[in-house]
Amino acid sequence: MQSQVTPPTQPWWMTDQYNNDWAIPSELVRFSGPKGVAVVRAWPDGKTSKGWGESTFMDLYNQGRFSGKPVIPGYEQGRWALAYVMRSMRLVCIDIDGKNGGFDGARKLGMLPWTLAETSKSGNGYHLFYSIPDEVWNLDTGYSLFSDRIALEQGVDLRATGCVYHYAQQRWNDRPIMPLPSFLSKTLLIKKASDTAVIDEIIKLLDAGDPTEIAMMQDELITDLNKPIPSGRRNTTLFAIGSQMYLGQVPGWKQLVHDRALALGLDIDEADKLISNIEKYAA
Repeated sequence: MQSQVTPPTQPWWMTDQYNNDWAIPSELVRFSGPKGVAVVRAWPDGKTSKGWGESTFMDLYNQGRFSGKPVIPGYEQGRWALAYVMRSMRLVCIDIDGKNGGFDGARKLGMLPWTLAETSKSGNGYHLFYSIPDEVWNLDTGYSLFSDRIALEQGVDLRATGCVYHYAQQRWNDRPIMPLPSFLSKTLLIKKASDTAVIDEIIKLLDAGDPTEIAMMQDELITDLNKPIPSGRRNTTLFAIGSQMYLGQVPGWKQLVHDRALALGLDIDEADKLISNIEKYAA
């Protein structure tokens, strides 16, 4: 007699009801910074309106430049999608990509509690939003305790300071935002994705050819480049990020890395050598 095997139970985010077509859910607003949720236009080619990166965000945000009011009408008319700037909210988004193994990857993270979630653009993925209870508003960088991470697990990315895209066909469930579970907070604080894992993910995104995903990846790498770097780690950090930008085909990567190297105190010969080494060894 064959033993019966109980099929695995689907996680809640795959069976929940997604019936709401909100542009900006009130739950996102509840966790936003002093000027509300920062929203920018997302164009069909995957690019976004400029200015939301770390170096420019705060000045424009404090001026009210990222208010949803001028963006929503065009979104409702189908002229563009929305991109929520995560550093404007005391939240992180677990981005689960089903077509890239994300369902199994999300299970590996552990038991993810019920929370506000939306379907992805493809209909084969989900965005799960969790709050960071102890995070405080940073006058220079907004909410930036965690950084975006590519390949937190296979097919699962973390959106913490970059953009989460929202298209008209995406739908929301009707749940309150819950705190990020403590086990995952600890994981995010200590987990260091290996360079190999990041590079593998970059190559997969380029091979898949989705312009939105590629643009998001490139924006994340530029954001990483402009984060503070301790003086003793300038060369190694710039080489690692520069190599990822080179492989990720970031437009103007060479000038961006060179300028950043000079801004961090490398002399011009060191900056030139850095670019040369990236081109020589990154391939």
